[in-house]
Amino acid sequence: MALGTADEPVSLMVDLCLPALDHMTPLILSQVNRALARSDCAHLRDTVQIVLAEALNNVAEHAYRDLDQGAVAVRMGRRSGALQIELTDWGHALSDGTPPDGTLPNPTSLSEGGYGWFLIRALVSEIRYAREDGKNHLWLILNV
Repeated sequence: MALGTADEPVSLMVDLCLPALDHMTPLILSQVNRALARSDCAHLRDTVQIVLAEALNNVAEHAYRDLDQGAVAVRMGRRSGALQIELTDWGHALSDGTPPDGTLPNPTSLSEGGYGWFLIRALVSEIRYAREDGKNHLWLILNV
């Protein structure tokens, strides 16, 4: 599923490709935040910041584990009734070919982390994932 289709055009708001490094996340979040501030989706800014920060962290930490370097492409656009964010990376595929279920972890059994997919799933309307031609595509869709 590409960002938008012939039947459902998308108004592209952000189109970036940067190194998938933790220190690049604030730059990506800042550009996304500016684009949202100028749009009719400004009310989603906080939600998008949380969701995107978690997803970018997963790319840096898991998709490129044991790899020296990698990139992440971020495209965000508005289509009828939804804000759609597409992340593309060239790292390792998701286990089992699907995003984790996002079950709320037991807070007493974790020292740190483990809440990312729970937060993402709780805040978005729809998640889609595909592995094609050595690339991971993750679509995060929020109803407007």
